[in-house]
Amino acid sequence: IRSKEYKFSSHSTWRPPLWPILIAFCFLLSGYSLTFLLAVKFTIHIIGAVFFYKILKLLNINLVICIIGVLLYISNPAWELYSRVFLSEPITLFILTLFIWSLLICLKNNTGLIFNGLLGGFLILAHPYYIFLPFSIWFCLFLTKKLNFTKAMILSFSTILVVSFWVGRNMLVLDTNKPVITTSSGAVMAKGWNSDVIDEHTNTKGDLADEEIVLQNFQSNKSYSGEVGGMERYQDAVKYFILNNPKQIAPIIFKKLKSAFNPFSETPKPGVLESGRIIFHVLSMISAIFLILRFKGKIILSLTFGLVLSTIAITIITYSGFRFRMPQTILEILFITYALHVLLKNKRFKDLTL
Repeated sequence: IRSKEYKFSSHSTWRPPLWPILIAFCFLLSGYSLTFLLAVKFTIHIIGAVFFYKILKLLNINLVICIIGVLLYISNPAWELYSRVFLSEPITLFILTLFIWSLLICLKNNTGLIFNGLLGGFLILAHPYYIFLPFSIWFCLFLTKKLNFTKAMILSFSTILVVSFWVGRNMLVLDTNKPVITTSSGAVMAKGWNSDVIDEHTNTKGDLADEEIVLQNFQSNKSYSGEVGGMERYQDAVKYFILNNPKQIAPIIFKKLKSAFNPFSETPKPGVLESGRIIFHVLSMISAIFLILRFKGKIILSLTFGLVLSTIAITIITYSGFRFRMPQTILEILFITYALHVLLKNKRFKDLTL
């Protein structure tokens, strides 16, 4: 790598930008040292734990439970499993942690509104799986009257502004008039919409599905070329499949949603970390249900329902797998920690004053 010169091949947007930009910067500093890259990953995780502690303190959780929550954040088995190869997941976890922290600051001090919106944009550019999450959380906060309409619009506009710069870049360098965040979106849609989904889709192997299946019965006179053309071909094939298989729409949606909200591996995977991940997901689901039934705190409920709504939306459009859901463990651990806080208080909580 150091001794050979590589000629520029072509522009690409198969991935959102934050992950490759960070890796490129690390390699630029370290001379392609993987050890340095790993050090950066662990540093980001530790900094994220510090901000998670700040989140718990903003929610008025006592010190002992805060320490338990931080330890859960650091030792999260899902992070251990899915950060070994795909650096985009820990980066997204870090940005989502900052997003929740800045949102609480915004609600408590009525400052940092635009900053929270910018972080929402960075979250999407780190992992498009979370394209609906900022908006769904703000929407729930608006419904619970923790955000007014003007603030919700400022937040949404700030997020859209950040993403629009990347979309504009893609339209320019890829020479297309289509708004593109990643050209992998076509293949991702194809993995979640084909004739094999009902029988073979699982929450552990959804991302390993063959996107070519949807092309088998697809016919079009349209010419597809280049990276954008490949994306459009998959998207058109998905539209063709949906229009020509109306009886499969509801079963496919049900299958994907059942997988998305199932904390257990539908295709069993061995290992201590996998068992730990299941325990974490089960505890977070129980905690979320407990908080919904026993607690009327508008902020916690908004985070809970915001996560549910965004998961439903992205799962229907594409699919959902445990690897993609790793960054949302910050919310899952928050639910576990806050449920523990409520239980130890041994009384029903009043609404948060944030």
